Amino acid sequence: MVKSKRSTKERKNISITLPSDPKTLKALKEVCQAQVAKYKTIKNTKDAYNGYIGRGRKFLEGLIVQRKANGEGEVCMDGIQTAELEKALDGLPNRHSAQVLELFLIQKCFVEDRGVSTADGIHGAFCELWDSMDGNRYAGAYECNEETGEVRGCPARAQCVLDVVKSVKIWAKADGSSATRNHADAMTLEEIQKLMRWSMSVCPDEKLTEDPKGITDTADLVFRLEHGLMHAFMSSAFTLWTRCFELLSLQAQDARTDCCGLAPYYAPHFKIYLNHRKGWQQEKGYEGRRESNVYDIYQQDIDEIDMYTHFNRWRNLLEGYLGEKLSGEDSFFPHLSPNGVIRTTRAMSYDSLQTLLVRFCKSAGVDKRYTTHSFRRGGAQYRFMSAPIGKRWSLNQIRWWGGWAVGENVDTLIKYLVDSLQSFETGFGHLLHPIPIQPDMSFMGDHTAVAAVTAEEFRQFGNAINRKFDEIVTLVTSAPPLSIPHSNAMNVDQPCPTERLVYPRPLYFEDGIGGIHQASGTCRDLAAPPCWVETSAPAAYSKSGQGHSNVTQGTPYQLANSEVLLSPPPLFPKVSITPLGRAVGAWRRAIKQWEEVDPVTGKALKDWPPEWYNGEQRLKVASSRRQREVIFEEFVR
Repeated sequence: MVKSKRSTKERKNISITLPSDPKTLKALKEVCQAQVAKYKTIKNTKDAYNGYIGRGRKFLEGLIVQRKANGEGEVCMDGIQTAELEKALDGLPNRHSAQVLELFLIQKCFVEDRGVSTADGIHGAFCELWDSMDGNRYAGAYECNEETGEVRGCPARAQCVLDVVKSVKIWAKADGSSATRNHADAMTLEEIQKLMRWSMSVCPDEKLTEDPKGITDTADLVFRLEHGLMHAFMSSAFTLWTRCFELLSLQAQDARTDCCGLAPYYAPHFKIYLNHRKGWQQEKGYEGRRESNVYDIYQQDIDEIDMYTHFNRWRNLLEGYLGEKLSGEDSFFPHLSPNGVIRTTRAMSYDSLQTLLVRFCKSAGVDKRYTTHSFRRGGAQYRFMSAPIGKRWSLNQIRWWGGWAVGENVDTLIKYLVDSLQSFETGFGHLLHPIPIQPDMSFMGDHTAVAAVTAEEFRQFGNAINRKFDEIVTLVTSAPPLSIPHSNAMNVDQPCPTERLVYPRPLYFEDGIGGIHQASGTCRDLAAPPCWVETSAPAAYSKSGQGHSNVTQGTPYQLANSEVLLSPPPLFPKVSITPLGRAVGAWRRAIKQWEEVDPVTGKALKDWPPEWYNGEQRLKVASSRRQREVIFEEFVR
């Protein structure tokens, strides 16, 4: 017999059975507390909050040190006990917690000029810290008994703290609408092209495709690794719109290579899984947990932002240097030490990346300082506004690709896209442009791109070509001479039609009697330069410092630049020692490294073969290994 369904009235009248066992109630409460603590705050937000709290405590430590240095060890002139003030941000809050937080906000926002986002972050971090202490005792409105010093409620919600946060927001708006646009400068397509072209000029693609095992100079090896890494990072960040810390967290398990597209084109590509993107949650309205952040990377028309090419080239260079494939939790952007040692289990820090980026910008002549959001804003703005007509993305596509949740505040997209668009369309700094741009007549002035070519535009096009020719002529005629040393096997008269110069510059040669003459600067001579016929090569270097050696041979240009003994690259690129750090328990970590097997090297420090820390490796790891050995010997003594 089939049971009939209960009516709505019957379902409403069903009594709820509550557990009567105290142990069950306690278990449910523990589960509730654990789940709330786990999912109340997103992991990345929690990490940011921990950073604010840690910096707040360091700020208080600095105040305490200053008071003690001024002879105010117990009670200072304001009547505040130093010992009680020192505990204001540690453990349960006291009567001075709100005041210390107020001073910390003033220091960061008004003195250091950090702005609204920092004020909101600090306020939110300490609200969450004290709300979860001792049940609900320190949650809600703030109260403090001045006589007993007893505190109830959250000190972060004290009126003095709220006044500072409000003042910061009003102060940020005091200079008008432009004061609210205090976000990172977007890296435009032209700027990233300038960076990439400079880098490619000093480190051509050929240097990044050579076998790194054959490089004999450590400085040259590090130079190539840095440029290869930056090529991959800049093109990837501009393509994926990631913040710097998100892309630095990318691991080998987050990429799937050698993928094939759909029929009938079967376009090759690889897939990237961004699991570390800020704000990723399941409640975003997308499909599935893993598919919601999978990006198919295809080859692009613009070389400078072609992530498909630069990322694969960097991966091949890194794997060739390490001598093995990246896998599992190996970082795609590992820390690069000055001596060429790479530890793939340690991702490059943001500070190290920022140092590289600043150096690249300075060398390329880009007078801007980019931050974590520069690539993200630049990539989004390019796809929304600056891409060729027919290749621009809709807002829905922008929102999905950038990882913005469907219900996220619209201001986030506005500050990334519309702010810059409004400034462009309402500004008139372009009025002296030879061809009228008129951005206020259509979206980004697109009407000029689809209009017929005018006579003035054709004249400007001809002028641009003439300027390029003038630049080439200036480069050819003003380039410094290239002096090549004499070689007995050199024949300056025999042409080599199959060889071409990489760059057009006048060539100077030394003849057999020491005279110097210049090769003709005509195009015919540049297309057919002298040919080298090597029967014997001079020495590149000699270990004894005397005489010549016929062991090392190469082109005369290479031999001319091999005047000193080159420093070989690391023989064991993955052999390194993790720093102990400054945290408490460094001696325990030293003993652990000495006795336990390192998953990267497969050996404990005590079992290292001598060639790992002797010879050329001595300057890299011998001192650190000896330090761990001494600590272990003192421990067992």
